[in-house]
Amino acid sequence: MTRTLLAVLAHPDDESFGLGGTLARYAAGGVDVHVAIATDGVAGSVAEGYEHMLDDLVNVRVQEVSSAVEILGGTLHMLCYRDSGYIGDPANKHPEAFINADEDEAVGRVVQLIRQIRPQVIITHDETGGYFHPDHIHCWKITTAAFFAASNPEKYPEIELEPYEPQRLYYTAFPNRMVRIFTLLMRLRGHDPTKAGRNKDIDFTKLGIPPKKLHARIDYRDYWDKKRLASAQHPSQGGGTSNSRALPEWFQRRFLASEYFIRAYPLTSDGYREHDLFLGVV
Repeated sequence: MTRTLLAVLAHPDDESFGLGGTLARYAAGGVDVHVAIATDGVAGSVAEGYEHMLDDLVNVRVQEVSSAVEILGGTLHMLCYRDSGYIGDPANKHPEAFINADEDEAVGRVVQLIRQIRPQVIITHDETGGYFHPDHIHCWKITTAAFFAASNPEKYPEIELEPYEPQRLYYTAFPNRMVRIFTLLMRLRGHDPTKAGRNKDIDFTKLGIPPKKLHARIDYRDYWDKKRLASAQHPSQGGGTSNSRALPEWFQRRFLASEYFIRAYPLTSDGYREHDLFLGVV
C-alpha cells in the first residue's frame, strides 16, 4: 500500500515555516507527500532588501515555494487564489481574494485533488488559522468540508473521478506553553509581544493551544537541516527556520524540533497523544 499525505495550506512558505519537518520526515520515509498552496502570496510583505521584488511578487513566491517543496520531497499543487492579506488589510476586499472566492467552487478544487491523489492523511490549518489569518481560517474551512465531501458520490459529480474517503484529518497547531516562553523572551528583550511580526499586527499573547488538546507530536530532529534549507528558499519572507532566532540553534534542534497537530477526524479525547500521523491507517 502506498502511503499518501496531502497538506492544504494557505500561503507559499506555510509548508516550510510551519510543518516542514513533518513533511520532510514522511517524504524521506517513503510517503507520497503532496502540498497544495491556496494563494499566491501577493499581499504579503517582504523582508528588508527585497523591496525590488514587489512588482513581481507572485512569480517570486511561486519560485520560492517550488524550490522549498522539492527540498522537502513533495509534489506541489497551486490552487491559484489571490492572497487576501491579514486582518484589516485592503486586500481583504479584492474581488479575487481567497476569502471572497465562491466557497462551493473552492471546496470542489480540493475535492478534485483528494479524489485524484487519494491520500490517507490530510493536514490543514486549524480554525484559528494559527494566528487568525483570514486565509488560514478559510483554508481550514474549505479543506474540512472537502475532506467529508470527497467520499460522497452526490457531491461534485461533475468531477469525473471516483469518490474517495481519506482516513485522517489533522490541523496544524502549537502549544500555548511554547508561546508563553517566546512571549517572555520578547519582553526580556524589550519587545511588545502584542505587536509582533514584520507588520507589528500579531498578538502573541492570544496564540497557542492548550497541550491537552494537541493529539500528535512529530519529532523532526533528524530532518532539522532539511526544514531549515527549505525555509531558506523563502528569502523574500526572511528565510531561516520557523523557530525563534532569539534562541541558539543547538537549543532549538534539541528541544524545539517537534511539530504538533490536532486530530480532527477520527475524533479523540483530550490528553490523547500519538507520534505517527499514519497510526492505524490501513
